[in-house]
Amino acid sequence: MMEKMSIFSTFCRHFSSNTASVSTEEVTKFSEMNQTWWDPRKNPLIGMNPVRVEYIVESLKQHGITSDFDGRPLSHLKALDVGCGGGLLSESLARLGATVTAIDPSIPLVESAKQHSQRDLQTQSIDYRGGVTIEDLSDSLLQDDDSDHQYDVICILDVIEHVTDVNSMLRAASKLLKPDGILFCSTINKTLKSHMITIVGAEYVMRYLPVGTHDWNLFQSPQDVRERMKRAGLVEVGVNGMVMTHPRLDGTWAWRLEPTDTDVNW
Repeated sequence: MMEKMSIFSTFCRHFSSNTASVSTEEVTKFSEMNQTWWDPRKNPLIGMNPVRVEYIVESLKQHGITSDFDGRPLSHLKALDVGCGGGLLSESLARLGATVTAIDPSIPLVESAKQHSQRDLQTQSIDYRGGVTIEDLSDSLLQDDDSDHQYDVICILDVIEHVTDVNSMLRAASKLLKPDGILFCSTINKTLKSHMITIVGAEYVMRYLPVGTHDWNLFQSPQDVRERMKRAGLVEVGVNGMVMTHPRLDGTWAWRLEPTDTDVNW
């Protein structure tokens, strides 16, 4: 098996601390979403989440990482959700059996995530840490090079287009990933199409998202991230785009994976 692997798919999310990758402006912006995070009419990530989770499980199965102990494919696996926001992905991973650590520099978002997780016995054990970045976690856990603190699965979904130092984030992720672990990363491609859809369309025309949610200058192409991953000691094993099958006409978004279309979300 490859020494360390990264799987790119379609996904994108945020960051308050004193470490290199943090943008205080972005943390403030996303903290204001703490009351609406679980509203499918206001958060397109809710529609993306089932597609992503299925992809994560299938990818882990392909690389022989899943366990299927007690019928839950992620049992006995340690997962780290970076930029967890209100806990959407974290809860899904926990229900599949993973031992989940979820971090986000936004304290209000993490507090909301903690409260939401208490509604389900399967998600009450998620280790939420607000005001924490992946650099913070890496520095605190690996100061003694203790491999027991590494993770089988790391997810950085909807994050890197909201940080100031992508390389710093990926270096920290690489240190925290087990030698045979998999990192799932996603963002938005830097294309004219992505600008028209995610900023002009979604923010200014349709008002699906607050104006200023995204900065096109921070978008990353698959090629850009591939090079950054390589410098961090990670090897690409898969890339997928995520496309909308229909817009939010009935209050929800619907999505599917599309390997040949990474023009926007990937």
